[in-house]
Amino acid sequence: MKKNYLIYFIILIIFIVNIINLRNLSLIDYDEGVLALQAKWFSSMGTEGKPFNFQTPPLFQIIIALFFKLFGYKEWVLPLLSIISSCLTIYIFFLFCIRIYNEKVALLSTLLFISTEYFLFFSKSGLSEATFLFFFLTALYFFYRALEDEKKSHFLLCGLFTLLACYTKYTGPILFLIYLILSFTIIKKRNFSFYLFTIIIPVLLLLPYLIIFIKIVSIKGILSRHSKLLGINHLKFLYYLIRFAPVIFISALFYRIKERNDYFILTIILTFFITLGFYYPYLRLAYPLIPFFALFSASFIYKFKRVRTYLCGIIILVNIFLSYDTLIYHSKIPSLISQKINSLCESYKINYIITATPPNILFHIFGDIMLTENQALRDTKINKLTGLDKRIIKKDINLIKGERQILFLGSNIFPKIDEKLLPFKSKAGYKESIEFIDAPIYYKDIFNELRTKKQIYEILVLEMAKLDEIEKDSLWQLCLESGVTIIKK
Repeated sequence: MKKNYLIYFIILIIFIVNIINLRNLSLIDYDEGVLALQAKWFSSMGTEGKPFNFQTPPLFQIIIALFFKLFGYKEWVLPLLSIISSCLTIYIFFLFCIRIYNEKVALLSTLLFISTEYFLFFSKSGLSEATFLFFFLTALYFFYRALEDEKKSHFLLCGLFTLLACYTKYTGPILFLIYLILSFTIIKKRNFSFYLFTIIIPVLLLLPYLIIFIKIVSIKGILSRHSKLLGINHLKFLYYLIRFAPVIFISALFYRIKERNDYFILTIILTFFITLGFYYPYLRLAYPLIPFFALFSASFIYKFKRVRTYLCGIIILVNIFLSYDTLIYHSKIPSLISQKINSLCESYKINYIITATPPNILFHIFGDIMLTENQALRDTKINKLTGLDKRIIKKDINLIKGERQILFLGSNIFPKIDEKLLPFKSKAGYKESIEFIDAPIYYKDIFNELRTKKQIYEILVLEMAKLDEIEKDSLWQLCLESGVTIIKK
């Protein structure tokens, strides 16, 4: 019972510290911007933001959209959801570990998990990882409960959270594979409720989304998006585990697996890791593996009765030392750039902003985001229903040709566009460069192509009178390229 009170205290401390720190958090990640703009689109019923593009499932964006309805378009809404999800994850993970082993192992596992760099970063980021992990772990928790007591309510809850996980990230369906492998290996008793509630009903409820996905994106479009991301990348994901959770990963390898519950956890780890390894190595995708390695690590430490508290303390200190830069990192540069843009547009009476930057910058810029035909949805009925048709740019109408000045915000992380912009920089009446220092975790990722490159944002106010007709048309063609966004004030 004392352990339960302690876990409540841990959750409370983490929640309070992160809430206090919430004002220092901003959208620093490319995908945070994507999610925020899509949530804005859902919240405004299509009149603002950027349309949902099926790159990820829609649940996280829809939840954020509901928060936007309550609090307005605030950037702290995204990390707030991650903070809430992480606190819930800590509690459900603790309960899960108690079921698998005992309270002492559960407490050790939880402490090890929350001290890893993975948790310290994603628990307060604006990405969907924390929310997905909560759904993922909760589904497995109720799955295990259902195996214990065979209650239909637990099978039903397992299916519900499995469905939520699938609608949050495309790694969610790995749960179905885990259930099937467990059902044919260590689970001896299987009844119809097992398959009905954990697999059949969730799959049926996923079908409408899959049908809409195929209808709007097309099978060819889906293949062109994801086929290039497939490969054999298991060693790269192994690197992420060693790099960002080294002590718990190595100590977990020393744990001797012999009980049924050990094989239950091992099956989850191996199934998820092997399946994940065939996809592109994004470090965040390995996050769901961390709690299970923490569980094996704690189980190994638990055997050393006299020194297990000291060992756990040492591991926690090492984890925090290795991730200290991640723990203290924050940057307001993205929002400051946006504020600068808004101020310049007001001072120079600018009507059009052309941007070639990550979408987290766009979130704060005032104005209507215009869309090219490629950025709009393929279904014209949906475009009309959501008002997207009014925001679609016609390629043959040069919107910026008659303007006195336009503002261009570029970034060297898009080198092709930056190179094409080079001839126009000499015509700029105002220039300013701002450097952005990314989160330390991304510089530690050796597979991140930008880790050795300074990220420079360049603000240009272009004098259109200095451009001839050919240059104006050339600039307009640049505005229509992929990665470029036009914002109308």
